[in-house]
Amino acid sequence: MVARRLLLGAGLLLGACAMLGACAREAGVADGPDAVVDDLGRLHTASPPRARIVSLVPAATETLLALGGHDRLIARTRYDEQPELSRLPSVGGGIDPSLEFLAELAPDLVVLWPAAASGVSLGSRLDALGLAWYGARVQTMEDFRRLARNLGRLTGAPDRADSLVAAVASDLAAARALWDGRPPVEAAYVVQRDPPMTAGPGTFLDSVLAAGGVSNAFADMDGPWPLVSLEEVVWRDPDYLILPVAGLGSAYGPRLRARAVERLAATPGWRAVPAVAAGRVVAVDASLFGRPGPRMGEAARFLAARFHGSARATPP
Repeated sequence: MVARRLLLGAGLLLGACAMLGACAREAGVADGPDAVVDDLGRLHTASPPRARIVSLVPAATETLLALGGHDRLIARTRYDEQPELSRLPSVGGGIDPSLEFLAELAPDLVVLWPAAASGVSLGSRLDALGLAWYGARVQTMEDFRRLARNLGRLTGAPDRADSLVAAVASDLAAARALWDGRPPVEAAYVVQRDPPMTAGPGTFLDSVLAAGGVSNAFADMDGPWPLVSLEEVVWRDPDYLILPVAGLGSAYGPRLRARAVERLAATPGWRAVPAVAAGRVVAVDASLFGRPGPRMGEAARFLAARFHGSARATPP
């Protein structure tokens, strides 16, 4: 469920404005060298740097931490498990945070999914509270690069943002080098089990799989997170299934891994998938693989080690 929310949050969109100029007029901000455009086409002034930030997007939170912005974060969500954030109060979920608490915190920027709850967008609710917000639609590698650079400008750290983008590209290239010259293995990523959802072409997960030496069994589908039938999974017969599991980084990781794989094998329909019947299910950390942020190279390196067994590719 956690992995599903992390990924679905990136796909629950209200839709972007057709023209950036129109959005700028709606936001009341003039275009210029100090303007940053979010993923809804809304303009934000980059000066003065934001000092009180609440990020409702785990990938954006990790990116802000990588930019050295931990002292600018004033709250967290229930999905932010980093030790450096443990002292911060929680506003709840990423799509359904406590609006009363957000108003009390009075942040100068809220980073959010462009999503709606109960038919009303979170952005509209924050507008009513007079809180500035940045719409982050992070589904691809290019989305991550844009988000990192925009957050860098908004926090006064553009050079750090450029360095972070370059570091992630270098990490992904290093993961590719670990299996270079060997044929990739074919696998399907199980975003959710019921109804079955997988990672489509062009998504950050599709890119992470490719960097780790994995051929996406559903790379020809339409849309970033397509729903598929179990019959389709059986027909495609991928060599492996990759199953995200929450909490694998904790002390209970081995137990959670075993339970998740056993539960999938016991589920009607899924147990008919040849890879499941043969025990070719690889459980991965949902937070590591579900966030298009600074650790994507780490995720790709894990895949290279698991599927290609390189002595140089030690799993993280």
